[in-house]
Amino acid sequence: MQTMLLKSSVKSILRLCSLIVALFMMASCGASSAPATPAGPTAAGPAKAPSSPSVGPAPATAAASSQPAALTFAFPDDEANARAAAVLIRGYTAAHPSVRITLMALPAKDYPKQLLDRLGTSAPDVFVGADAQAPALIKRNAVLDLHSLLAGGSGLKPGDFHPTALAAWRRGDALYGLPTDATPQVSFYHQDLFEAAGVAVPAPGWTWDDWASAAKKLTVRSGGTISRYGTTLTQWAAMVWSNGGELLSADGKQTLLDQPAAAEAVQFAADMINVHKVAPPPKDAGGPDPMVLFQSQQTAMMPGASSLAGALLAAKLPFKWAIAPLPAAKTPVSPVSISGLFVSSQSQNQAAALDFAAWIAGPQGTALKAPIMPFAAPALQSAAPRSGQVSGEEAILQALQHGRTLPQVEVWPEVKALVDAALKPVWQGQVSAAAAYRSVAPKVNELLRVG
Repeated sequence: MQTMLLKSSVKSILRLCSLIVALFMMASCGASSAPATPAGPTAAGPAKAPSSPSVGPAPATAAASSQPAALTFAFPDDEANARAAAVLIRGYTAAHPSVRITLMALPAKDYPKQLLDRLGTSAPDVFVGADAQAPALIKRNAVLDLHSLLAGGSGLKPGDFHPTALAAWRRGDALYGLPTDATPQVSFYHQDLFEAAGVAVPAPGWTWDDWASAAKKLTVRSGGTISRYGTTLTQWAAMVWSNGGELLSADGKQTLLDQPAAAEAVQFAADMINVHKVAPPPKDAGGPDPMVLFQSQQTAMMPGASSLAGALLAAKLPFKWAIAPLPAAKTPVSPVSISGLFVSSQSQNQAAALDFAAWIAGPQGTALKAPIMPFAAPALQSAAPRSGQVSGEEAILQALQHGRTLPQVEVWPEVKALVDAALKPVWQGQVSAAAAYRSVAPKVNELLRVG
């Protein structure tokens, strides 16, 4: 009897030991299979980050520090945007090591369409965009209204941005993006030619009459052939605005190009080609490339985007050149393109995405981008001027004081194509600007109505 009790006790003890061992092994396996916390950027493109200036770590926020987050960041794959993306992600993840950011480099040539194609299936959390893309994105409910999110926790406020840069992203009280950079139209001029001809150089406050007068003095003819133009032409939108005209009605449903102020402005430009013969036709009307003319000293003045300064510097031109504001008629106006950041409405990490976007648009990100995009005006009002490499480049920042973006309607590219086609015979001296605008206005209005 005692032997039987002893055997039973031994068996019970062995079963208990086996159970303890099994439980220990299960606990050990569970601990080893816990997921690792993601940290650092993941590059999905060839962008290589150059050395960047030290601007100090950004303070960690609740949005980015409480839980690990994975974000996707899309941008055009041109050299400047690729370099900026790499530098910005390196700076942000150094201060927010629990955030993993994957780069999505999309073809720059077709960036707006590439981006729209991804919004339904693989939308990036944060993406670079321009004011011209905002209408399509907002119409599709593809981007977040950031107004309340900013008020809830970000250190950035709408008042931190230049009003011109912020306006393109606003719809009433809603704010659908954060502006980062503004690229205005300015005037480039050949300093040596002005000095040799004894012509006063362009300066703030110069007028269309000053512009035309200088162009006449700087144009060179020989045997009826023009070997050097005094100037190339600026955008027709800039001419219309500066003469007191408008492109569209306030509701965006009707063109106002058939009004006298618009026609007078474009006729002034056409006369510089066909009457005074001091400017070539625009490139899209069969004229030469303004950049080629300026670099080869075949024109003394060239209105154009401020970003062209980078290419001119890289060309190491054998003459002195400088930047000035656009000339004005009734009022100074500079067309401006605004770049910035959108946060996807499909993002699964909206708070972290906003924190990342706000960091880029804020002081840290703005300082990191400055040496990469030196000839764009920073949207952040507290940011310092970016370059200091070209005489007169303060005109880039000053242009924001009277900058205007192109109409915020989704069909504007199609409208512009219609108007460009209608103006070709104007630049060729075949019809008047007023007649061209009258003929194209019904087509534009129909497009605006349908679109």
